[in-house]
Amino acid sequence: MDPPPQITLTPTEERVRQLLVDAAEHIDRTLPPDSIPAKVKTDEPLTLRFTGGWVRDKLLGGQCNDIDVGINKMTGYEFATKLGDFMTANYEKYNIDPRHIHKIACNPEKSKHLETATTRMLGLDIDFVNLRCETYNSGSRIPEMEFGTPREDALRRDACVNALFYNIHTHEVEDWTERGLSDMKNKLIRTPLEPKATFDDDPLRILRLIRFASRLGFTIVDEAKKAMMDPKIQEALRVKISRERVGVEVEKMLKGPNPYQGITLIYTLNLYHTIFTPPTETLPATIPLPATIPSMSQSTAALQYLLTATEIPYSNLRTLLLSTSHERLLAWLLASLTPWKKYTFPGADKKKGIPGAATAAREGLKLDNKMHSTIVASYRRYEKIGEFVEEMASSEVVARGKTGLFIRDLGSDWRSQYLLTLLIELLTTWPLSPTPPPSPSSSSRSPSPSPPLPLPQASSTPDPASLEIFNKYSRVLTKLTDLDLLNATTIQPILNGKEIMSVLEQKRAGPWMKEALDRLVVWQLDNVEKGKEEAEVWVRENKEMLLAGRGGEEVI
Repeated sequence: MDPPPQITLTPTEERVRQLLVDAAEHIDRTLPPDSIPAKVKTDEPLTLRFTGGWVRDKLLGGQCNDIDVGINKMTGYEFATKLGDFMTANYEKYNIDPRHIHKIACNPEKSKHLETATTRMLGLDIDFVNLRCETYNSGSRIPEMEFGTPREDALRRDACVNALFYNIHTHEVEDWTERGLSDMKNKLIRTPLEPKATFDDDPLRILRLIRFASRLGFTIVDEAKKAMMDPKIQEALRVKISRERVGVEVEKMLKGPNPYQGITLIYTLNLYHTIFTPPTETLPATIPLPATIPSMSQSTAALQYLLTATEIPYSNLRTLLLSTSHERLLAWLLASLTPWKKYTFPGADKKKGIPGAATAAREGLKLDNKMHSTIVASYRRYEKIGEFVEEMASSEVVARGKTGLFIRDLGSDWRSQYLLTLLIELLTTWPLSPTPPPSPSSSSRSPSPSPPLPLPQASSTPDPASLEIFNKYSRVLTKLTDLDLLNATTIQPILNGKEIMSVLEQKRAGPWMKEALDRLVVWQLDNVEKGKEEAEVWVRENKEMLLAGRGGEEVI
């Protein structure tokens, strides 16, 4: 038999633990007996346990600054309020400032069943909540929350590895599901209860389990995977859970150590439409059919190869396009949305020319405005950027000014746009397993938009044609580097607007000004050795052209 696991606390964690133990003992002594809720199921004294992810991460040798504290016979807000009073009265002993306690109300309609309290202490984010169990009234899917035992609380959690408790009074790790420690050892993700019951309680747990599997490198057991593919559970995730919560889980997954594993699980578990589709949109008959969904597998496999392959001759693609965490997050999002690349949703978005990929991201994941803008620009411009790449790759001589203006027109996120263009071109060549034979019911469209299983899988390595595409985009980046145009969007015109107006003897700026500034930048880029005086001469000599604007030149 394996010895019981031990958790070593940091000095900060030990200070917090001792404070909580002392506060619990004080509160328990002074708590009027009639103030204990009638539904409490324990005769033990007031007991606190660190629960869930903190215990898991500590056992794995990591560090976690978020601590959930489970309380056996008080609500989280009630305990946190009394804790604040205790800290104020004993400040000199513990030297820990009492912080404001934030109450987070429950919202059963959105599967937020627990009232919690949260605070920050010594750099640790701490949530307080009572141990609970759930009962259902006939005809209702929304459970009633009651005080529960540690075992009942553990069984209602999303995964056995997240249901381990650390009793701060005894220093013991408690495994009430009796499978949490073994699953940790065997690197498995399973639900404490039957998976369907766990996902019915909160469908978002599907995404949470996928995120934990990708973050920890664990395997989801087949029984849980089967429940994740249940159309009714998927539909509950699509329409019941707030899209903000879905977006938070997806973003955490994509920022994790292995986003590719998470995206691959979403793909193979037939969850694409559940997550990357506007949940309130009445899906038209022209929604991407199963034949388009595998592009997600191809584009993400290509991105994973680009991020992880060693000794590649086109490493500048990685260093110049994927150097920051934000660029990598955008890359995974852009790659995941490729099934929508030729689609525009009807209504206002069609009138505004908003690409379907951007609508799916905005409505399905509630991304912030900046990321949404990059997705709009990337999917609007990939064909134009593809033409630019072809021209640059085949040209012996490249006009520096014209090229620089093209980059400036793309904007500050041009690298993400360039990367998407590369990934979309790779869809034409990236190896994909043969499409499996259709299921007997595939001749008529199912009410669910999900494609039949199994889905074709993309290869993990490129073929020669894909390698040539990588090389082409790498060569173009090399040319941009040699021309010193990677930061073209930050170049300031040598003359500002007022100076141009003065040279042109204009009293006010008009629609011509932006284009005049752009033409001036082109001149700058082609005449690096010249200064302000030469620029003024050039502006004066080209007055008629500058005041007329671009004269119909196409602008991105």
